[in-house]
Amino acid sequence: MCSSWYFLRYPSSKCSTKPFEKNEINKWLPVDQYVGGVEHAILHLLYARFFTKALRDNELFDIDEPFKKLLTQGMVQAAAYKNNKTGKYVSPSDITDLSNPTDPIDNSKLEVLFEKMSKSKYNGIDPESVIKKYGADTARMFILFKAPPEKDLEWGDTDVEGQFRFLSRIWKLYINCAKDINSKSNSYPDKEKNLIKSMNIAIKEISNDILNNQFNTAISELMKFYNSLSISINEINNNLKIDALKTFCILLAPFAPHIAEEIWHLIGFKKSVHLENWPSFNSEALKEDSYELVIQVNGKVRDKVNINNDMSEDQIKELTLKRPNVLKWTQDKEIRKIIIVKGKIMNIVV
Repeated sequence: MCSSWYFLRYPSSKCSTKPFEKNEINKWLPVDQYVGGVEHAILHLLYARFFTKALRDNELFDIDEPFKKLLTQGMVQAAAYKNNKTGKYVSPSDITDLSNPTDPIDNSKLEVLFEKMSKSKYNGIDPESVIKKYGADTARMFILFKAPPEKDLEWGDTDVEGQFRFLSRIWKLYINCAKDINSKSNSYPDKEKNLIKSMNIAIKEISNDILNNQFNTAISELMKFYNSLSISINEINNNLKIDALKTFCILLAPFAPHIAEEIWHLIGFKKSVHLENWPSFNSEALKEDSYELVIQVNGKVRDKVNINNDMSEDQIKELTLKRPNVLKWTQDKEIRKIIIVKGKIMNIVV
């Protein structure tokens, strides 16, 4: 019963005369985000909604719903080894060769299944062993990257190692940059422009992904930003280098808070990275200089070409009508009309 209304107590935790106060409930609730396992959350949500509406009907507060948003998280699954003859599960520690698993008792071939972690199936993973070997940040990154939070997650050691290698590359990059953070290097405008664009794409996409609980795609965008940063770090001006390193660190912080804090101080900042404002993206930096124009002849796609944004319609016509794939369908024919939708498509009517 208490689990159906405990959230009402938080705003009035110091009140000793009643379970909750109407004015505090009206001020702070509903709860912004409810997160629960799919097996548990459905009935609990039903009970919580019933209690909330019953208490509202008795004029104890004015809110209609206990929670604004619901996220039912998927289950964590791992490999389980089952003997189909006996119906029993076998512990991996008792199996000699996991690549060809057999039951140590009757030598039967075991079926490998990915199932919800449980003691009875001997497929539980102790987080402490993962944290001890790879660190807490690696464990976090793996769990967030492996699957969207509402989907089931299949545990795999190779995926954990992949995230460990990614964090190790980040650490190495910042160690090297910290040695000569203020030294000048040759800068190339094209490299700088590409990095600025990559950085702003990362800010935009990661911000949206976090709001939508799409942490796996957020980490994918972080990896793209890292790749762009690592290949251009020695070919950009110093101000941009510091800005890019700073931005990457802030974007990394929600996913790998410990290493983010360490590398933040490595590049010379004193206060915590977790006290920094979240960066905002520059929409101007996201604009493309060119676009792909689809060329149709009588409504059928015959060619594609990259067009600079500043080209006029006459220049587009001059460029496209000379192309071999276009001439193949228009040569010796009367062109009756040319329709151009800039940024998208060109249709030649013959």
